[in-house]
Order: sequence, then C-alpha cells, then structure tokens
Amino acid sequence: MIFQISLEHDLLLLFHYFAIFTLIYLVFQIGKKIKEGKTISMTTGFTVYMISYTIFVYFTGIPAIYPDLMKFFVNYIFLVMNIYILGMITYIFFSELEDNLYKKDESKMRKFNYPLTIVSLIGFSIFVILGLFGIYDPIVSFFIVIIPFIIATDKIIRRFANLEVVKRVEPGRWFYTGLTLTGISNAISSFWMLIGEWFLIIRYITVIVGSLLMVYGWRLLPNLSELGWMRKMEQLFVIHSMSSSLLFRYDFKTKQEESNFDSDLAGSAMGGVDMLLSEILENKGHIKEIEHEDKKLFFSNGKYTTSILITEGHSDEFRYRLDMFELNFEKEFGEKQLKKFSGEITSFNQADGLIREFFSH
Repeated sequence: MIFQISLEHDLLLLFHYFAIFTLIYLVFQIGKKIKEGKTISMTTGFTVYMISYTIFVYFTGIPAIYPDLMKFFVNYIFLVMNIYILGMITYIFFSELEDNLYKKDESKMRKFNYPLTIVSLIGFSIFVILGLFGIYDPIVSFFIVIIPFIIATDKIIRRFANLEVVKRVEPGRWFYTGLTLTGISNAISSFWMLIGEWFLIIRYITVIVGSLLMVYGWRLLPNLSELGWMRKMEQLFVIHSMSSSLLFRYDFKTKQEESNFDSDLAGSAMGGVDMLLSEILENKGHIKEIEHEDKKLFFSNGKYTTSILITEGHSDEFRYRLDMFELNFEKEFGEKQLKKFSGEITSFNQADGLIREFFSH
C-alpha cells in the first residue's frame, strides 16, 4: 500500500514538472513569433497569457505534491488567480489594440474600441471585490472573462476567413480544441480532492495536450500586421518554360463564383509573353513585373519554370516570397520531372505545401 502511494505520488510529480516544462517551451515558441510581427500585437498578449497559465498550473499542483505547503497555497491562491485572470485580460486587450491599429490603417476606427477588455475588467473587478470580503467566486468571474477571450480569438480568426492558406489548415479547430482541454484541466484542479490524486494525472495530460493544440493553432495564424499584403494576393501560376504548359495554379481568395476564363490558356499566354519579348528584344533577360491598372503581375524565372503572381497593388513581400517559392518549386520537383516534362501535371498539386510555407506567414 505504501509502495502504491509512493508510485502514485512520483507519477504525479513527474507529470507536474513535465507539464510545466512543456508550457515553458511553448511560451518560448510563441515568443519567437513576436519577432515576425510587431511587438505590440495579439501574439504578445497570448505569450503573457501562457506565462500566467504556466504560473497557475504550477501553483494549483502544490497541495497534492507538497502537502506541507498547503498553508502557503491557501495564502497565495487568490493572488495567483488574479495573475491568471490578468493574463487573459492582457491577451484580450492586445488583441483589440492590434485590431484597432489595423482598422486605423484602413480608416475604420470606432468610437468604442475596447468593449471586450472593459467587460473582462468588470469580471475581474467582481472577483477582486468578492475576494477582499473573503468570498471566492472564481466560476462566475472566470466566465465573464473567458467569454471575451473566446470572442477576441474568434474575431482574429475571422480576419483571415477569406484566405485559402489559412482556411485549409483550420487554425480555429486546433485552438478551440486546445482551449476546451485546458478548461477541462482547470475544472479537474478544483475537484481532485473528491476523487483522488490520480485524477490530477488526467489533469496534467489535458494541460499538455490542450496547450500543444492551442499553440499549434496559434502558429498557423499569420500576424495581423501581415494581413494587408496577404489580402492583396489573387492567383499564382507556374508555367513550364519550354512548353508553356500550366503546371500549377493557386487561388488565394475564396470566390463566390467560379472564374469563367480558361486558366490553362491564361497561364500559357502569360508565360508566352515573356518568351516573345525576349525574342523581339534579342535579350536573354526576363520580365520582372507588369502593371495593368490596379493589378500587378510579378514574374520569377527558374531554370525550367516561371512563377507568376497576380496581386492587387504592390507590396515588398511579393518579390521575395515569389522568388523563394520558385526556387523551392524547382528544388521540390527536380530535374527529372521538369527537364523531361511529359505533360503529366498531377504530381505538381503537392506544391500546396510550398504555398503554406512561403505565403502564409
């Protein structure tokens, strides 16, 4: 019996610290994404939230792992709950702040810019006031904060709803599944005394899996600051230089109606323009850009193929990302498929992975 209790406690200790180290690792992973965008961003807010969640998970595991510290736990649990809720509010605030900065660039600012932050602060105030009177009611206050948390996240995900790159990987599915699991872990931490210490092992499993899914879903989202150039992209064509055959086509935007033009013909024609001008001008160079009213065509030429990106307007991102895509496209499919092109294009559908790599973040 003593051995069983010791084994149960050791397993609990192992899962506890494994969960904490996993959370710390995930915090660093999210922190890396801050460098990709602006410092004042929703990613910064999410990083703060994950730090507060890590503190919460560590502290709420103390009573089961270190029973001698129960008095310490009782004295400071209110403070830790405040830190956790403030972490959520920070995420909500930074999400609304970045959203407002983005709207400012689009001249769509509203008079009342931070409704979710205000609602969550009201919930936090209720929790603090009740706590000062010795009444701890985390459930009601927590839900007042978690609802704005979910709404803020949903607003972010909806920002990218028309982008196929984001739509195909469904970041919301991963994020909300993870959020649900972490919510379950919080519930378990409140009732483990009624069931037993072994129940906390399930709690740590939900913490680990839930946090991994949340961060994975988050990293699938581009930074909001990048949404401007991403929304300008319309179509990408890859043309086989020798045969002028269309190898690959990608539509970046979800359209209400199917295009009524022949994409094979259009792609071949654009590739043919480059070849024709080279012959007329007796120049081995290639077209880099074509501007037609509000549309712009970017060309990137490889050894066997030409990639053409059609956009609305200009962005410095387009040239770099298109060149990287073209370089890796030829590297991916190699000389065997491109130099000795037989007319079979099915295998080039795998280039979807390159789209996600070079045009989604």
